[in-house]
Formats: sequence, structure tokens, C-alpha cells
Amino acid sequence: MTHDPTDRGSTAGRRPAHLGLAVVLIAIGFALLAPTRIDIAIILREVMHGIGVTSLAAAGLISTATLVGDGLVEVFCGHFSDRWSRGGTLAIGIALFSLFSALTALAASLPVLYLMRILLGVGQAIFIPAYFAFLGGIYGKRRGLLLGSLGGMFTIGLALNPILTESMFRATGAWQTPFIGYGVFGLVLALCIYLVGRGKSRIYDTRLHELPPPPDAHPESRTAWLTNRNMLLLLVTMACWGLTQYGFIGIFVTYLRTAQHFTLGEAAGVASIAGWSAFCFSFIAGYLSDHIGRRWSLLIFGIIALLLAAPLFALPQTFWSAVVFASIFQAANGTFYPIGIAYAQDFARAESLGAHTGAVSGIGHLVAGFAGLIAGSIAAGFGYAALGWFFVAASFVMVVTIALTRDPRMRAQAPAKPEPEPLRSVAGAGR
Repeated sequence: MTHDPTDRGSTAGRRPAHLGLAVVLIAIGFALLAPTRIDIAIILREVMHGIGVTSLAAAGLISTATLVGDGLVEVFCGHFSDRWSRGGTLAIGIALFSLFSALTALAASLPVLYLMRILLGVGQAIFIPAYFAFLGGIYGKRRGLLLGSLGGMFTIGLALNPILTESMFRATGAWQTPFIGYGVFGLVLALCIYLVGRGKSRIYDTRLHELPPPPDAHPESRTAWLTNRNMLLLLVTMACWGLTQYGFIGIFVTYLRTAQHFTLGEAAGVASIAGWSAFCFSFIAGYLSDHIGRRWSLLIFGIIALLLAAPLFALPQTFWSAVVFASIFQAANGTFYPIGIAYAQDFARAESLGAHTGAVSGIGHLVAGFAGLIAGSIAAGFGYAALGWFFVAASFVMVVTIALTRDPRMRAQAPAKPEPEPLRSVAGAGR
């Protein structure tokens, strides 16, 4: 269904350059989330030493504490972005996120560091639902490709993060430098997003093509969608995704450096290559989900991640074996985030994309906030091989819950069964 041209965001369709600039700026903002959030995992040993922390479990929580603040707030911010200015929401989110990144450099104790990282997550929680609601609303028919490819900008951040963070740290010898650098850049970017979104065009509310609402969208209720069978199963899936993806991101570099005796440069190189591989795959994943459906796509990716979860931590690693295992696992498992959000938006009406996005993204990030603590505790208490089997169990749950969902868009596209011809009497047939 093509949206009414009188819609408040439809003028963007006649100004593709303006829309293109808006997309580029927020895509850069989404890529910025990765190095700003995960930079601490790259130089975790140096940060631990700088503030006097020796516990691996506490260090693991440091690397993912951002997501605690994100998950607690994001569920509500999605609904807020649907009701208020989406452009303003995007600019405020990036600004707060970047401010607390810079303030992280002032932390001199573990409690203060936790506080700064959690508040950084609050800024992220404001930005993310509005980002995906904007992308998912532009052109509904290719929602999977849009969310998969531009959601893949996060993996660009993951790929650049190890290199940039290591370079900034080595240039000054201070662990605080990357946090300040990313923070200043983000504040400048937030100002640019605000300026592009100003005016009557409401560029961030653009809808060039709208999908019809699914039959079980419950327009008469504001909360019934949250207890929908598909949404409940998807929430469980995203919770397990948070455990596996951020347990992997938060601990894998440390695992390579401690258990496999990689240098910082080698471990950062593995993480960088894995990030680029995941980004390249995100285009394929998004395109595939638009054509064979979100459910079948996620089942395929989930099975791949399930098969590789144990070898990640159970087998001896060379540089290239670590690259292969990490790249495939991160690509397959990481796809659950953008395609999972696209799946949630398929259950939504056009005016509630942010609320659906915030729910699934928020629960995933809330659980992810404790993934580093859980992964670090398992590795410290039972060894890294046990952590691999924990990932296997969580990946299995992801596959099962996705298998139990029903794809509303694929059902809508299924050809209707022809009605049987009315029976004719024997006498009538002989005439």
C-alpha cells in the first residue's frame, strides 16, 4: 500500500538527497554505538588495571553494563518515539550517549564506571527504537534489506572499534583517550542530525511505502500486541540473543588473549575481521528475509550459530581458525538483531513501529547487559569450554522459539485456496 501523499513525511519522497543525507547521518550514528559501547572490551585489561579491578566477572560486567541502562529504558522509549518528534529523539539519544562516553574517562572507581556506562546506555535506548522505526517505515516491502544492511552498520563499528581503540590508546598510553574521542565525535554528529531534521518536512517520519497491518494487530488495544503469541516467542528469542551475542563480544577478545595467548593486536585483528564479515553478510540476510520470510531466515542462521557455538571456545585456536569461527558465528548470530526487529515490525501497524522495536530490542539489550557477567562467571568457574556449551544451549532455545512463530507476511502472501465447485445433481449433469 502506498502511503497518502499528503502525509507529513511524504515530501521527503520528492527530495531524495535530503532523505539520503538523513539516512547517512543516522547510519553513522548507529555505527558509532559499537565503538563507543564496546571500546571498553578491547582495552579491558588496561581499564581493570587503571581502576584496580581484578575480578574477571566484574570485568565482564563492565564490558556490557551499558546494556543494562539500555534495556531498562528502551522498552518505553520506542513508544515515546512513535508519539514525539522522531528527529528530536534521534538527536537527543546520540547526544546523551556521547556525553556519557566522554564522562567515562573521569571514572576512577568501579561504581562510578558502572554508573557512567549505564547512563551511556540510556542515551542509546533513546536512539535505537527511533532509528529502526524510521528505517522500517521508509519502504515496508524491503524492510528486511533496509534493516539488515543499515543494521549492519553496527558491525562496521565493531570492525573499526578494535583498530581505532587500540590506535588511540597506543598514541597516548591512556585508557581514557578512546572514550573522549568517540564522545566528542558523537556530540558533533548529534548536532548534524538535529539540523537535518529541522523544518516542516519531518524527514525522519518519511513513509514511501507502507505495508497493510497484519490481521492480529489489535488496533483497539494498546497492550494486546505485547501478549501476542508471536511477540512473546520473539521476546524469548531476543533474550537468548542478548546472552550469546554480547557474551561473545564481551569475552572473546579476552579469551583469545588469556587462554589462547594471542597478542592484543592479533585478538583485535580477529574481532575486526569478524565484524567486517558480519557486515557483508547482513545485506544477504536482509534480502533473504524479504523473499523467504523472517522465520525461515532466522531458522537457518540460528542452526549455523548453534553448530559453531561450542568450537569457538572448546578447540585450540590459530589466528585464522579464530577468524573463521568468529566471523561465521558473529554473522549468523548477529543477524537475529536486525531481522528480529524486522519480524517484530511485521506484527505492527505503521504508527507503532517504534513500540514494537523497543520491546524486542530492549529485552535483548537488558539481558545482554548481564551477558558479560554471566560469561565471565562461567569461564572463571568452569572454564571456557563450559561457556561454549552454554552458548549451545541458548542457541538451541533461539531455534526452537523461532520455529514456533508464524510469519504473518508469508501467510498473507500465500495464494488463497480455490473454492470447490458446487455439486450438481445427477439429473442436472445429464442435461
